[in-house]
Amino acid sequence: IKWMNYVTDGRFFTVAADLSESINVEHGSLWGHYSPTDNPLGTRLKAPIQEAGNVSTAIGLVSQSASVDPEKFAGVWALSGTYGAFTPLMYTPARVWSQQNQDSKFRMGVLHILAAHSGPETAADARTHFGIFETGVTQLFPEGQVIDLHPWEYNEVPVVLAAAFSSQVPIVVLHLTRPAIEIPDRVALGIPSHLAAARGAYVLRPFRDGPPKAGTVYVRGTMATHNLLRVLPDLDRLELNVKVVAAISPQLFATQDRAYRESVVGPADRLDAMVVTNGAFALMRHWAGGPRVREYSLSADWDDRWRTGGTLEEVIEEAHLDAGHILEAIRRFAVERSQRLGALRDDLESVLGR
Repeated sequence: IKWMNYVTDGRFFTVAADLSESINVEHGSLWGHYSPTDNPLGTRLKAPIQEAGNVSTAIGLVSQSASVDPEKFAGVWALSGTYGAFTPLMYTPARVWSQQNQDSKFRMGVLHILAAHSGPETAADARTHFGIFETGVTQLFPEGQVIDLHPWEYNEVPVVLAAAFSSQVPIVVLHLTRPAIEIPDRVALGIPSHLAAARGAYVLRPFRDGPPKAGTVYVRGTMATHNLLRVLPDLDRLELNVKVVAAISPQLFATQDRAYRESVVGPADRLDAMVVTNGAFALMRHWAGGPRVREYSLSADWDDRWRTGGTLEEVIEEAHLDAGHILEAIRRFAVERSQRLGALRDDLESVLGR
């Protein structure tokens, strides 16, 4: 946030109530709390615990422009944040803002929503605060009205934000989890630089030469990705020839050139696929589809039940996102490929036989 205030000349406001410290925006202001009399340069607004009111304040700020040129915006930037579980409280103001922005003849600012502490990684705060299904409200907009960002480690955050800021999409939602995982040594792991996240998706593990290709695994979320990377050596040892794709942002991915998109996600990759995600399975609809995908996938709602609470390790295991469950799921996915494709073939033949 300090960087954002630096590049915007101190015009990036935050409205986050008591969660300002928890979601790491409290110290982003260069000049502290705003006061019209004592500190007019402040960009951190004091706010009540009221998500709808706070996001409405942010909308009020970014909807004002002093520019007489309709193609240029001259105003402030603003962010409102809360637990991912409470983002539905922000939906109605954000929806109306999207409609207002769509019809405006003047370019307006960007509403930033920080959906923090999302997923079962929130652990000790229990299921009232997890945000497994709730963040799906950000998908309830027309295409092109929202950019969802799901970086899985710290270094990807500024990269995806910079990519999103280069667009004119009126709402940017940054989905973050709470555990402070160890920053990966990407060179040692043989995975692409964090800069690849700017493209919305990238291949963490390509198909290997030799063994038959066994399908594509899409992964999203901090602990889901962290634990999948832990089993990469086991995939080689067991000759499980799957491609692994980091699913960061479907909207950023859609802006890439066709050659890049098809090198990461081709038509076959959407059907011959499984997902590993810290969110609900349905929220991965942009990446994989087909009647057999969920049967082989791992998601925080794998058994259609609310998760409970506990330590991080306990909740992640209950969500089947620990390394053991991930390896077994990928093994089954790869080994049963002929059955999976046979079922798809039967489905197609039943349609063609009508």
